[in-house]
Amino acid sequence: MEEKEKQQQEEQNLIDIGVLWHNFLPILRRFWLLVLVFALLCGGMKYVRLRRSFTPMYRTEAIFSVSVPTSSRVVSDLYSSGYYYDNAAAKQAVATFPYLLGSDVMRDLLLQELGTSGINGSISASTISGTNFMVLTVTSADPNDACSIAQAVMEVYPQIGKKVIGDIQLVVSQEPSVPAAPYNSFVWHSSVIKSAAMGLALGLALLVLLAAMHRSVLSSEDVKRRINLPCLAHIPSVSVKERKKNKSAGLLITRQDPSSAFCESFRLLRLKLLRNLDEGDKVITFTSSVPSEGKSSLAANTALALARDGKQVLLIDGDLRSPSIKGLLGLSSPSEGLGEYLADQSSKEGIDCLRFKDTSLVVLAGTKAYPKPASLLRSKKLASTLERARGIFDYIIIDTPPCVMADASVFAALSDKVVYVVRRDFAPRSQVLDSIRAFSDSGAKICGFVLNCSNRSGSGKGYGYGYGYGYGYGYGKKTGAYGYSSKSRSTEV
Repeated sequence: MEEKEKQQQEEQNLIDIGVLWHNFLPILRRFWLLVLVFALLCGGMKYVRLRRSFTPMYRTEAIFSVSVPTSSRVVSDLYSSGYYYDNAAAKQAVATFPYLLGSDVMRDLLLQELGTSGINGSISASTISGTNFMVLTVTSADPNDACSIAQAVMEVYPQIGKKVIGDIQLVVSQEPSVPAAPYNSFVWHSSVIKSAAMGLALGLALLVLLAAMHRSVLSSEDVKRRINLPCLAHIPSVSVKERKKNKSAGLLITRQDPSSAFCESFRLLRLKLLRNLDEGDKVITFTSSVPSEGKSSLAANTALALARDGKQVLLIDGDLRSPSIKGLLGLSSPSEGLGEYLADQSSKEGIDCLRFKDTSLVVLAGTKAYPKPASLLRSKKLASTLERARGIFDYIIIDTPPCVMADASVFAALSDKVVYVVRRDFAPRSQVLDSIRAFSDSGAKICGFVLNCSNRSGSGKGYGYGYGYGYGYGYGKKTGAYGYSSKSRSTEV
């Protein structure tokens, strides 16, 4: 037994690629705009960071060579300046210049020449290949500072060079000038696009993670593989377009094409349900794991299907917290529901019920809500009422709240069979399976489950059987009457 449970747990932990893709698509359709906004936000943040960190830089250059003083009269006659070009001296100057630029002496002389406490720029030197010309390059965030620093270097270099290679003079070929425009440009396209792509990938990864975590019931096999419970029917989805044809009508087999897959599924449900009933079974309860799985619609349509077969059927709205059967069937005539009857302290025996138009279906439903119906349901009056109904009707169908509510257990204990409704791709699979096991262990006689909103027939997008509650699990939405007119007739139960 433990080995089987372990195997089932391992199966649940496996991630099927097809299922993952199926879960991912609706999540993507729902959150694609958020993913796009997140990607744009990442790209925008990167742009802002680049913009804030970008500093335009200016560069100026000076080109010069080195001359040394003459030592002979002849040379002096040839060079009136008293200096001549010495190849050895030039080479020595080229070799030492980069080191001199980084020396403390050079820095102190530059600060003194500039009259500042710091050098707002960087200084570098290189040689022109094949010549003894040196290129002095100064870069700074301020174009004027770049030019000033270059000029200062040209002024103080001979003072330092004199200590290293002797008395020298710079022969300037190109004077430094104030740069008119920055040499660097603000390049953002590549980085911003890369950041936006990373944001998009991260957003999609989060959606994939959500899809992997969302493991709902997608087929009847998801339940049958793990719980020995037969599937009574697959109720197909009804397209949104088809529902919009009559906004005021509830989703009932009496308002659908008799040859439709929707009506056919309830004929099959009726047949299979009757096969699973034992002799004398009459009271059938419909419940589910969570709200909005469509159990009220299934209970009402199953009751209609049995009534169409010529059976005398009583449909009871057992959800005293939030009655919905009258609205679903479109019954607008005043009537008392089960809650009103159980709360009545008088000695009357009969209940005024409504008969659904042109059928043998009798409806015990009201509109008054009882937020705390536990005391009403624990009364012996409920059991005696159902017992009297057994002698009048062929079948009694009860719509109850989800099995998480104690109300469902009360009705299940008084019922002959329970039909469990599972809406496809809705509640987490683990929650559905755990709820079925817990409900069965409590003594409920579950004869099978119905897979609602099934895609087996391929009939389009889901209609959503759900209705609202006024308690727990975030209930609160209410559905109004569908405006279906019917005659009220008193039927004593």
